[in-house]
Amino acid sequence: MPQRKIICKYGPTNSYIVSSPIGDVEIISCPKGLHSVKQVGDTDEYFSPDTGVNVDVKFQLYKDNGYTYKPAIQCLEWLQFYFKSSVDQLKIPLLCQSIFTEGSFTSTAQKVLTEKVLYGQTISYKNLAALCGNEKACRAVGMAMRNNPISFIVPCHRVITHSGHLGNYSGGHKNKIKQWLLTHENAIP
Repeated sequence: MPQRKIICKYGPTNSYIVSSPIGDVEIISCPKGLHSVKQVGDTDEYFSPDTGVNVDVKFQLYKDNGYTYKPAIQCLEWLQFYFKSSVDQLKIPLLCQSIFTEGSFTSTAQKVLTEKVLYGQTISYKNLAALCGNEKACRAVGMAMRNNPISFIVPCHRVITHSGHLGNYSGGHKNKIKQWLLTHENAIP
């Protein structure tokens, strides 16, 4: 069950637990955009994907109280499409501007990744750093990916090492999931 509530200057947030082929996902949204899209659980130790599982809301923390959480609904639809097909044609759900520190390298790296690296593609930490204007900022890219609050949609799983190895996902705790996502996207054999 979701336990987190985030304070946002744009309005109250609500948390949703959503089923997916790779396990439950928590979505946190305010009326203006997504704050977080994360897999439930700290590790992928017991990861057992099931492509027969549909993406559906299992639980929401607060009943709707007049606010329409359109970004959460958009995210649910995006995830449904993602797990069934490519999402290149689908509009990215709204992201709350409060999650980005304007002008920060982390914000730049996450935005560049979302705009430039499409479904079925990968990019190295080094090449993403170069696209952000500093080829030597590979470690900063790694930290930006590790601190990504919007999994899947800001596709940090598509960032791999320059040598072609997958690198870590979620601090190295969900590498099996990264492998599955990239295989699902036909980004790796």
